[in-house]
Amino acid sequence: MTVLRRPRSTALVGMISVLVVWQLLSLTLLRAGGTVPGPIEIVSQVFDDGLGLYVDNSLVTVGAAAQGYLWGNLCAVALAVVALVVPPFAKPIMQIGVFSYCLPIVAIGPLFAIVFEEGMSRVVLAGMSVFFTTLIGVATGLRAADSASIDVVTAQGGGAWMALRKVRFVSALPALFTGLQIAAPAALLGAIIGEYIGADNGLGVLMISSQQSMQIPRTWAVALAGALIAGVAYVLIGVLARLAVPWSSDLSARAMAASPLDPNRATGTGPKAAARAVSSAIIGVLAVCIVWSGFLAVTGVSSFIGRSPTDVAQFLLDGPATGADTRSDLLPLASQTLRDAVVGLGAGMSAAIVVAALFALSPSVKSAFMGVVLAVRTVPLIAMAPLIVLVVGRGAWSVAVIGGLVTFFPTLVTVLLSLERIPKDAADLMASLHASRWRTFVTVQVPMATSGLISSLRIAAPLAFTGALLAEWLATGDGLGYDMILSMTTARYDMLWAEVVLVTAMTFAVYAAVGILEKLSARMYSGSVATPTAVQVPARKVNA
Repeated sequence: MTVLRRPRSTALVGMISVLVVWQLLSLTLLRAGGTVPGPIEIVSQVFDDGLGLYVDNSLVTVGAAAQGYLWGNLCAVALAVVALVVPPFAKPIMQIGVFSYCLPIVAIGPLFAIVFEEGMSRVVLAGMSVFFTTLIGVATGLRAADSASIDVVTAQGGGAWMALRKVRFVSALPALFTGLQIAAPAALLGAIIGEYIGADNGLGVLMISSQQSMQIPRTWAVALAGALIAGVAYVLIGVLARLAVPWSSDLSARAMAASPLDPNRATGTGPKAAARAVSSAIIGVLAVCIVWSGFLAVTGVSSFIGRSPTDVAQFLLDGPATGADTRSDLLPLASQTLRDAVVGLGAGMSAAIVVAALFALSPSVKSAFMGVVLAVRTVPLIAMAPLIVLVVGRGAWSVAVIGGLVTFFPTLVTVLLSLERIPKDAADLMASLHASRWRTFVTVQVPMATSGLISSLRIAAPLAFTGALLAEWLATGDGLGYDMILSMTTARYDMLWAEVVLVTAMTFAVYAAVGILEKLSARMYSGSVATPTAVQVPARKVNA
């Protein structure tokens, strides 16, 4: 029994339990459908096919993901440094980062498949998938550097560049490694989406062929191969981070407490704050339009395919009301996508709240199944979607499951962290009252976790649109997700570019709206806008 109390042993027991239950369900309740093979059948299929089939295709996908991972992270780090060194560029750079996060790669994928030569689109999608996380993390880490250390460098005759190398870069290392770790599964997802839209080989192509030929065990095997690759990359980067920056836990906490470089987070209230918010949005739109026009110029896209911001605006305002490109169809398509995003977001957040509560109340449950949750997180969503369709069908359930998977993990992590960390004085008070675990949870932890829930909503909301588009593309055949693929295959380029702009605008609007809600929540619980000092209240991890 003592061995089972160890976290690693408990996690192993939890993983084995899941595999055993999975195998039993595949032989009993799920046997009739034939869409959920057990682990034994999947492993048997791998050996029947030969490891070479999976290794060869995996190498192609990993190669594309690695290229995108490298270039995406390099661009993010470089722009984070520029935002620090050249303050006038900070706001446009961060706005571009936010827009890139609000631009679902499922939406931009069809355009890249047309613009870039075969194979390059998956590299670009992989790079876009990792850009925002690293940009925000590094930019925040650079600005979270200890001011006293910078003063010492300045007093010794060092300039801004010396302070950047000696202090700020060191301060940003934990955030950089965190971003790199999170980016690893995201890069693989971007590469596989690129293969789904257009490629000759890779895990995405292998999954398509397996699904079309009804090779269900092989489809599951390909999905698990992608999960294994993403999981190994995630763990290896985590190990590298612990070796390179063993002091990262303390510095990461300070970096996270620093005021994030969010271009949409207005400070203060009243007309001046509103004016700053509007000007920030205008600067962001102009920056995005400049990047957009530059992209068309650099890539040399023909006018038959490429559409400039002016072209899209003209189509939306004066485009044909009838015919192949019908702008009147955009509103019902967008409404459907918005509904699907809300369904997925609700499903994912509801499940995450329940699981977070269970983990906070029971350390044994957390130790046993957190590894399983992490494993599910590393499965590329594009690989899971066909399996979900096989299991639950093409309808509302597939929308809820696919969208829920996208939003579940960020909500779980943020809410669980909020539940486990409460102010020291509150923890001492509950201990002095001999309060039970449940009473402490209800009285202190749940109210304190409200702000964390809203913060997770801001992260999860843009992801919900990605899940909705993917579900519409692969499952329901409705909404903008399906129509974008249809527009690409029928050369309706005006409609395609307009749909990409529309879904990005919707995602950005939701992201900004949740930002306002987050600010109001911070004022409600702290009496003022959250500041680095307010966040750094001594906290104690609940001994759950």
